[in-house]
Amino acid sequence: MPETVDRDAIRAAARAQRLATCKHWRGALAQPPCGAGVDLVERVGPRRMVGWALRIPCCTAPDPAFLCEGKDAPTAEEDEASECDMHESFGCVLAVMAAIPADKTITHGEVPCPKCAGPVCWERSPVNGHVRAACAAGCVSFIQ
Repeated sequence: MPETVDRDAIRAAARAQRLATCKHWRGALAQPPCGAGVDLVERVGPRRMVGWALRIPCCTAPDPAFLCEGKDAPTAEEDEASECDMHESFGCVLAVMAAIPADKTITHGEVPCPKCAGPVCWERSPVNGHVRAACAAGCVSFIQ
């Protein structure tokens, strides 16, 4: 019997995580300092240390190593605007992907940008068939 997925609960949990994560957090692999100037490696220890991600105060750490004076979580309005931007960006990528010919023998070309109508240059990898594309104006770019 297939398992039922509660998509609303997943979305709510993801939103709660985004609202609890500092705006300055650039990811565990970003070079210190963070956007607020806090050197997490200096304050928490080396990233290779077991449980490092569970000790940083940038996200929802159960036992943070310190209280960060620079933590700035996004507001609900900022999160909503960010999500709208993300959906718009994915919509542009999907529109470009739909405009690229499905014929795998065509390895490169141009399609119109869904945002500015300028050229989106694309090329298909001969190795795995993945597509790389970019608008000349910078509206949309992606690598599969």
